[in-house]
Amino acid sequence: MPVAEKHHRGRNGPRGWLAAVGGPILVLAITIAFYWRLVLSDQYTWLTGPDTANQVLPWFQYQAAEWHRGRLALWEPYQGIGQSLIGQAQPGTAYPLNWILFSLPLDNGWIRQVYLHWYFVLTRFLAALFCYWLCRDLKRSRPASILAGVIFSLGGYIGFTDWPQMVNGAIWAPLVFLFMIRALRGRRPVASAALAGMFLGVSWLSGHHQIPVFLTLVVTAVWAWHILRRLPPTWPALGSATLFYVFAVLTSAFQVLPAFEYGRLALRWVSAPEPVGWNDPVPYTVHTNFSLEPGRVLGIIVPGMSLHGALFVGLVAVSLALAAVVTALRSPIVRLFALTATGGLLLALGAYSVLHGVLYAVAPMVEKARVPHAAALILHFGIAILSACGIDYLTSNVRAPALRCLSLCLAFTGTALYLLVLALWVFKEHATDSALALTALVSVLAAALLGARARGFISRQATGILCIVLVLTELGSAQVGWHAHRSEVERNRYLMKLTQFADVIGFLKRQAWPVRVDFDEGVIPFNLGDWHGIDTLPTLGASMPAKLVAMSPHSERTHALLGVAYEIRAAPWRREQQLLFKGADGANVYHNPGAFPRVWAVHEVLRLEKPSEVGQRLSDPTFDPARKAFVVGEPTPAVEPAAGTDQVRLARREPEAVTIEAHMGSKGMVILSDAFYPGWKATLDARPVTIHEVYGGLRGVVTPAGRHVIEMRYRPLSVYAGGIMTLAGILGACALAGWGPRRRVLG
Repeated sequence: MPVAEKHHRGRNGPRGWLAAVGGPILVLAITIAFYWRLVLSDQYTWLTGPDTANQVLPWFQYQAAEWHRGRLALWEPYQGIGQSLIGQAQPGTAYPLNWILFSLPLDNGWIRQVYLHWYFVLTRFLAALFCYWLCRDLKRSRPASILAGVIFSLGGYIGFTDWPQMVNGAIWAPLVFLFMIRALRGRRPVASAALAGMFLGVSWLSGHHQIPVFLTLVVTAVWAWHILRRLPPTWPALGSATLFYVFAVLTSAFQVLPAFEYGRLALRWVSAPEPVGWNDPVPYTVHTNFSLEPGRVLGIIVPGMSLHGALFVGLVAVSLALAAVVTALRSPIVRLFALTATGGLLLALGAYSVLHGVLYAVAPMVEKARVPHAAALILHFGIAILSACGIDYLTSNVRAPALRCLSLCLAFTGTALYLLVLALWVFKEHATDSALALTALVSVLAAALLGARARGFISRQATGILCIVLVLTELGSAQVGWHAHRSEVERNRYLMKLTQFADVIGFLKRQAWPVRVDFDEGVIPFNLGDWHGIDTLPTLGASMPAKLVAMSPHSERTHALLGVAYEIRAAPWRREQQLLFKGADGANVYHNPGAFPRVWAVHEVLRLEKPSEVGQRLSDPTFDPARKAFVVGEPTPAVEPAAGTDQVRLARREPEAVTIEAHMGSKGMVILSDAFYPGWKATLDARPVTIHEVYGGLRGVVTPAGRHVIEMRYRPLSVYAGGIMTLAGILGACALAGWGPRRRVLG
């Protein structure tokens, strides 16, 4: 063979390069074509859900604005009296891929919808690409690998879930398994175990714990099987597992440490009658309500049958997966993913599965993953990989009998479904079930396709390509109507609310700074604070600092203490409120007389013994918070009686930095009505001083007589330590991948 021809056919030649990039390019093209409504048209949007419009978009808007000011948003000043943004986790502050979105150019200060649409689509592309890579690593054919990627990313949990914080954690499952399987097989086990752990850690960075919890459970079961299949366990097996978890913990730390810190200080609303704290388990009744009902398992092949998240992956995918189990169960990979899919189904069944109940009782964090149905992601992942195995096994020449058998089963299923559709049409006065009709049609077409392959009428590659077309047909039909057209007022009502109230916002921004506002969530349902950059008392999220709840924030006295000078409501809720501005959309601005300034000084500090006394003391009419402060459980700070007039002023306030100028007549305590929280550090004239927790949740600094400058900065140890650990995990795993040992070291 000539040298030129060898180079042309070589692995690094043009043909080899095209083979390497051709698959990913085709996956990208399929994903874009599938979501053409979002990125090739300006008529549709995915931003229609109440959580997406009311919570996620304001979080993203605030972070994008901060990113363009050169800051990574760690603290959220605009909700409540301030709280840790990264600690809440769901805003996705620690997720590196979100930073790309936040860094894109803004449109007059606003995050662009077209970028959010591409963000949605490219996230699904990554899910498909990672699944494609896993299948190629498992020696699946290119069409089979593309098929698996399509099933995993465009259907099931990822395809039908619009919460980005959930999907971002799910897309990394294929890479976790890719490198974990390499480690189990002894293929560069040191680097592979480290990379698998790193990708699990990246899943934890995504912004929500639910999917990472289920993914961690599944991979833990795999590692346990690998370790315990030989008793006593071998040191190489233990070493691989240990390395995996070390890198998972390191990589996840940037999100996990702040979230752990925040979780211990917050209350969480979980669809139970009362919010729960960190040490309170989520009631199992909540898990029951969000479990996959056994009767709805058919939603895997019939769209529209499942609740609490989509289950549908289609009849073709499920048929191929079952065929792989029936024809090739001796294959270790088929057994692994058959068990993975089964485990995902048992977890998703929740209260209907003993396995879930036991794990809820004994496994860490499972009780906090309150939606068992989300474990369907694991089921879908297993089905996707089994589908790739199934199409490859069935279309090989030696599998013709199995292929004919599957073809007959699909033909029978399609015929039965068509008869059912006909019966519905006849006996229910021409009513048809489009979902059943589609399933019947796809079943018949799949039967014809596989039958043609069994008889050798079409090639193996053509069969794989046409299976992809059938899967896209099924999934695409289920997606019809999921994304809202801009003309659909009812479905876009949450998104449209974000563009209202411009007159009210303009009025508030013209008032003397700083402004803190309360508002009726029935009038304004979205996170007004982050969206418009105005301090608001309501916290429209899943959690709230427990100390703010203990202060009874919606009482009249606490309103005054926190400096809530304005209310946005359709009508006043207190007699003394004065109408300041009448809005065009039914939202009026009222003034609360008696609201405190945002900073003030006191010269008497009391001590309370227990946190439970906070609410009682604040509601005591004989207690004057303008003259007195109190601390809880700590030594009483030393102050002096008032002498002369104190002058305190909030000179500068950024999300993570505050400057107060104080001219004190005598030694007293300067109070800032922002949240006391770990990580806030203070200096008095550039010298470190202690921040005292006053009134059960505000910040106070003892200040001597004279002129002084107080500076407070948010410098959380949990964030900085977590960031260093995450960087070490990513760099360490990459270093082992690039320069680590290449022989079998751990087993």
